[in-house]
Amino acid sequence: MLIGAEGFYATNNPFQTSGPKGRIESKMIGNNRIFMRIDLPGVEQGNVTVTIDDSKRGVLIKAEEQSRNKNVSSLRSYETHVTLGYHCCEISTIDNPQVTDGVLRLFISTTPLNIYGVPCSADEDIHGRLVLDELDADPNMAYEYGTLPDGSAYLRLDMPGVPKDDFTTDVVDKGSVKVTGHAPAVSHDSSSRSYSADAGMLCDPGVRISYLDDELERYAENGVMRLIIRDPSSLIP
Repeated sequence: MLIGAEGFYATNNPFQTSGPKGRIESKMIGNNRIFMRIDLPGVEQGNVTVTIDDSKRGVLIKAEEQSRNKNVSSLRSYETHVTLGYHCCEISTIDNPQVTDGVLRLFISTTPLNIYGVPCSADEDIHGRLVLDELDADPNMAYEYGTLPDGSAYLRLDMPGVPKDDFTTDVVDKGSVKVTGHAPAVSHDSSSRSYSADAGMLCDPGVRISYLDDELERYAENGVMRLIIRDPSSLIP
């Protein structure tokens, strides 16, 4: 059983407990530049492409999840389309796309258009408004549970933005594994984010906690924590 330890603070990720909600955040930087942050858990630099569409009012993002964990049998693909929510500007350039800990950050430069021969002014525009398409917001995407060929239990928890050294995993009372992570604010992020998850009940209450901790393998990369439980015979559904 997987639950967000503090309940559903954000509908796109049941484990988030604080910070800006949603997979995308955007804000104006100056008059004609937009900063955008979008979560792509499992993706690293070099496995994402960002292009301006033919209308010059949209950005197409394609990305492939990567993992060095030999237990990962299937990897996710992302395809996201973001469009300007106003009509008097077009996109001129995409600057400095960077992926860190499963989060893409970039800058979109826009150029005002002439409307009926009159240049669009910044005061008349709705700056910073972006419309996100083609991205499934199902919170079930934020985790995965399965059984490996050797019978071990496998858990994946998405906590985008959390550096691999900022995850904590603890076997707590009655054998529940608590996973927490802190995603610091980077670049123009409005604030940091925190995550907390209870990864089910892993044993009967009488089983020694220290033994369970030895049976728990942890793999953190690209804003994703993967757990391998080597004693699945004691897993309580």
